[in-house]
Amino acid sequence: MYNVLHVIGYMGSGGDTSVVLDVLDNMDKSKFHFDFVTHNGAKEDCIGLVRNKGSKVFVMDGDVRQLGLRRYYKDFLDLLEKSETKYDAIHVHTGMQSGVALSAARKAGIPNRICHSHVTSIQRKASVIKKIVAVPIFRYLYMKNSTQKVSCSRDSGNFLYGRKADFTVVYNAVDTERYLNISPQKVYETKKSLGFGENDILIGHVARMRNMKNQRFVLSLAEKLSEQAETANIKFVLVGEGTDFEEIKRLAENMPNVTLTGRRSDIPVLMKMFDCVILPSLPGEGFPVTMLEAQAAGCRCIISENVTNEVEVGLKLVKSIPLSDTEAWLSELKSVSVSKDTGSMYAEKLMAMGFSSEQFVKNWLNLYK
Repeated sequence: MYNVLHVIGYMGSGGDTSVVLDVLDNMDKSKFHFDFVTHNGAKEDCIGLVRNKGSKVFVMDGDVRQLGLRRYYKDFLDLLEKSETKYDAIHVHTGMQSGVALSAARKAGIPNRICHSHVTSIQRKASVIKKIVAVPIFRYLYMKNSTQKVSCSRDSGNFLYGRKADFTVVYNAVDTERYLNISPQKVYETKKSLGFGENDILIGHVARMRNMKNQRFVLSLAEKLSEQAETANIKFVLVGEGTDFEEIKRLAENMPNVTLTGRRSDIPVLMKMFDCVILPSLPGEGFPVTMLEAQAAGCRCIISENVTNEVEVGLKLVKSIPLSDTEAWLSELKSVSVSKDTGSMYAEKLMAMGFSSEQFVKNWLNLYK
């Protein structure tokens, strides 16, 4: 059995949690076993779900910012030394903080120490002075103590390790099987159940409700289009939950062309229902899976300049527009029409290009050889 300890900042609905759980659910459990370290504030339902899958989850009192570098290192090393399981690898997903856990893992004798970058900018707010002091220290620690450097995109690797560094890109993937043979009748019924007419043009936004995903920009586009009679049939559908959900709900409550669905489990059907998917993110995106999901459904996509162009995988469905050019966003949205059903064509193309879950899991597990 090959034992891997994953370190995730706050286990929950984030992209890092999702991709690791995808591997956990699809790997050969007779050969691999995953345990987890997360921090106080992680979602209890997610922790319970993972424990029910047979994995241990250790919850630390805080992350490096909260506990300080020295105490975090000491507590992490203590956790490793007291663990009944001897880990063959540690796989750390905490960005700039990764080096502290990797240092403790090196001290504890874990041979395979993987640093994994999922973002393209520092996510937490910090003063300029803190960044000047902390960033070089953190970078030294994860560069020195990792035996493998991995990223979800070329841009996220360049951010964490530098453009001249040697790192492995493991692109995120999508469960393409779920996009095969989706019934047009099911799509129609879902559209009707959400209160939309056959001729309504649906602009989808599927993301966690948080500042980086920039839902406020989505609402500003919806407000401007609602003022024009010729775009009355353009409707915005925001799918997801998160810390900003109640605020976004309040801002949208008097906007008849905006619908918030909350969290949904039928994403493939929704992607087939949408005529366009937009992701006007602020800096920080690594390689958003939602863009692969949209393309698997054959859906047209518009992204901001802060989303890596690597999400345009060759299907010619993605267009990038700067956030500063609101008129270009509005013009592009006005050109959207009710999309025709493309069947399974795009999902099959993604599978052939290596973006299936099966290939993703295989690429991921190769890190542990």
